[in-house]
Amino acid sequence: MKNISKILVIALALMAFSAAMFALEQTVGLRFGCSHPKNDINVDNPDDGIVNFMTGLNYEAWLKDYVSLGIYPYYTKLDNDNNINGYAAKVIGAEIQARFRPTKVAVVNFKDGALQRIAPYAQIGIGAAYVDNDNMLDGEFAFLAPTAGLGLSFQTKWNIDFDLGVQLDHALIDEIDNQVGGSDIFTDAHMMPYLGIGYTFGKKGGSSDAVVSRLLRNIVSMEQDFTLDGVQFEFNSSKLTGDAKVVLQEVIEAMKKNPNARLEIHGHSDNVGDPAYNITLSQERAQSVKDYMVQNGISANRLTTKGFGMNKPIASNSTPEGRALNRRIEFVIVK
Repeated sequence: MKNISKILVIALALMAFSAAMFALEQTVGLRFGCSHPKNDINVDNPDDGIVNFMTGLNYEAWLKDYVSLGIYPYYTKLDNDNNINGYAAKVIGAEIQARFRPTKVAVVNFKDGALQRIAPYAQIGIGAAYVDNDNMLDGEFAFLAPTAGLGLSFQTKWNIDFDLGVQLDHALIDEIDNQVGGSDIFTDAHMMPYLGIGYTFGKKGGSSDAVVSRLLRNIVSMEQDFTLDGVQFEFNSSKLTGDAKVVLQEVIEAMKKNPNARLEIHGHSDNVGDPAYNITLSQERAQSVKDYMVQNGISANRLTTKGFGMNKPIASNSTPEGRALNRRIEFVIVK
């Protein structure tokens, strides 16, 4: 069992390090639920056991906004005392699975409020488990294949997701229920309904790539307003920086994928300088964003601009950090 724990720690560390290196979004969380043995699944008299508590962790690295690769360690008990072949087993397992969660098809989006999206998901993969049956002298290592799951994901504006799902793990051993040989070859499995809670975070820091990663899910859907902190300009100018153009390419691609979407581009400033000048500069910067998007294939009639200067701050102008937040470009979805 110690070796299993070491393997899980190493696997989690490697996935987290790899995700950080490639600036991927990552989700970490907890799972709580129950387990129900579904042993002898291929024979005439399936051996359904007792429902037990299950608890686990989850770590996912999002390769795309709709697909992740994750590892899901868990602990549960599997037992059955309802017949002469009763058994009791402790299971420490882990699944490595790909999760597919759509961002457009079969989803429900909410424009306002804490809940932003409800989306279905499906998972498939393999796994491993350490099984300690009371009737065995020593525990046994087992491969799990396939492992699969289905569920609904409830995504909030705070990057906290709630998952309501069910997982089925098929074990490539027969000793869980003490029934070995004959028609009972590789027929042990267990089902785990669960509630999961996870927090999704991106790479720390101010790079434009990190900004794009944090915003990708909402931009692609084009279902709610968004702010691009990575859209920066030359000092006291409306000229876009190179990093700003990188960030805007994501918006341009999203607009091309959503040909009916229209945007209103809002320019904002801090309170440094003349208020009238700041309004003019913020309007020019919003226009600069529009011009760049038009140059890259977006029709001008899908974009409008407004400049608000310092009139709509989102943070205090008394600190450098607050002023930086107030110097922003906002994109408002035109319904």
